[in-house]
Amino acid sequence: MNIVIKDLNENQRQAVQWENGPILVLAGPGSGKTAVLTIRIANLIKNSLDENFRILGLTFTVKAANEMQNRIQNIIGDDNHRVQLRTFHSFCTDLLRQHGSHLGLQPDFSVITDDKDRVAILKELQDKSEIEISNPEDALKKIDIMFTRGINSKELSKHFKSDRKEQYESLKAIFDGYINELIEGNQLDFGSMLYFSRKLLETMPRVARQVKTVYKYICVDEFQDTNLAQYKILKLIAEPKSANLFVVADDDQIIFQWNGADPKRLEELKKDYEPYVVQLPENYRCPKEVVEIANKLIQHNSDRLQSRIPGISHNEMTGAVQVEAFDTFEDEIQGLMEKVMTIPNKQRDSCLVIARSNKLLTQVKETMKDNGVMAEIVSKQQDFTSPLTQTIYFSLKLANTPSSRSILNKLCSVVTKLNGITISAEDVYTKSSVEEITALRAFFMLATESDMLQPFCEIGEKELCDTLNFRSFIDQSFEYFDSLNMQEDDDDLYPDYGEDKENWYRISNQIIREYGDSVALHIFLQEMDLSPKSKALSRDCVRLQTVHTAKGMEFENVYIVGLVEEQFPTYFAIKNGKKSIQEERRNCFVAITRSSKNLYLSYAKKYFGWNKKPSRFLREMGLIGE
Repeated sequence: MNIVIKDLNENQRQAVQWENGPILVLAGPGSGKTAVLTIRIANLIKNSLDENFRILGLTFTVKAANEMQNRIQNIIGDDNHRVQLRTFHSFCTDLLRQHGSHLGLQPDFSVITDDKDRVAILKELQDKSEIEISNPEDALKKIDIMFTRGINSKELSKHFKSDRKEQYESLKAIFDGYINELIEGNQLDFGSMLYFSRKLLETMPRVARQVKTVYKYICVDEFQDTNLAQYKILKLIAEPKSANLFVVADDDQIIFQWNGADPKRLEELKKDYEPYVVQLPENYRCPKEVVEIANKLIQHNSDRLQSRIPGISHNEMTGAVQVEAFDTFEDEIQGLMEKVMTIPNKQRDSCLVIARSNKLLTQVKETMKDNGVMAEIVSKQQDFTSPLTQTIYFSLKLANTPSSRSILNKLCSVVTKLNGITISAEDVYTKSSVEEITALRAFFMLATESDMLQPFCEIGEKELCDTLNFRSFIDQSFEYFDSLNMQEDDDDLYPDYGEDKENWYRISNQIIREYGDSVALHIFLQEMDLSPKSKALSRDCVRLQTVHTAKGMEFENVYIVGLVEEQFPTYFAIKNGKKSIQEERRNCFVAITRSSKNLYLSYAKKYFGWNKKPSRFLREMGLIGE
């Protein structure tokens, strides 16, 4: 342990060995912030072996939480049970499982991941009440704004002028109705997890005291991504000015303002907590040339913390920063491909192509594939896509929530995709009512008439309906579907099935590691719903990503395309003025600092038939003239 701390630089060591009270660590790209955070947690455990307090680590992605968990386990071994590493939503899920009954929620609540289901709730609310919802999709957007900004219906009036009383009363009624529908259906979406957690902590001070007592130390990673609702929860579990709060942030990487992140949040933190500030300007990822242009770019933002120290490169790898101009976007893609094709086929996973929009990436992907270059757009996927995996998944969901007509409809719909035999949800519901059996058992009894589904239904009746041995149901179902998926020519009948299964067991193993072999079905499903289902890509595949999905990534060869006005920065950012341009500049800062070796920047004179000027960011980086 001492050797690990000894290897840190002076600023990192100061952060790791900070004892009590609030501290803000301003950590730039490639500064080793994850190492600092994990070694600090491990050090706290090592220095308190005779104590029982726990440490709560909050981050924004399941991937980051798992990575930190693995690092801590490698350092301290079995003592890691005193550490809880969670995303904000996973922490809220835990909290509501334990105490949500005070708000009318049962521990086995289901998690809504599909916006179509949320819209359906609003339509159902309108059908059974006098609330007029002319546009459910628009109403849902307004509800989400309330969720991300931590606004409840009592506070809503402050956000409306006096001459808009009718609009205020309408939104208040819709919001209250939506909340009541969630409670009645014992279900939560991602925004309402924050809403109910805040309400619980505010109305039940005993619960807030318990959290503060259990978690003597709280650490927050990527604080700059925090929305106002999350910050309000943080203040309820970590007392301002006195809490042992360890915050890692970078105001130069605030790029999720559409999701509620805001540069004001760091100023609020400094005002509320008066933290000691440590800066980590050292960059161990990016070559000197990349750090230099990143410093030049970001200094044009006036909303940064004034005390920021410019980045300092500690990466001695020889790399390159290249800028190329083309006549058309098609020419630009050809130039990109020529560079990519100099990378050996089995090393193409070192290549990341970044664009500001999926529209550009889609054309890059199509052109690359037409020319024999493997490429895939990487996006965060929240749900399984294979009908085989969905059949297992919705069966489990219906076992957990027997009265859900929505889940029953989805299960019947996905089974119809499997073999064309229509199983009516209404028939299942009728059979369930007449024979006084669960909807799931009625489904299996009707679906067994299909030769293809009969073995699966027999497994389901025995392992889910008779015994609720859901893990055996999962294993046996996948074993049967494995044989169903194989064709004589060794091609998969359902192409997404293999990836879905791989994701399923990866997530499943993480859940079991966290909650043990006897994990309850509702916990298993809640954690499964909270985990993104990322697609596995081969080593010969070039990764294509937007800036937002690339944040936190690191690649040897980074290619940024479309660096023109109205693309990067976007047309809407230019139209909306200074604040939006500053966020676009942070987007560009994040994009260029993904590179650990080579950085290629390109632009064209014409995109989709429209003439474009080079991006102002290229001039600000000193890469082109005025």
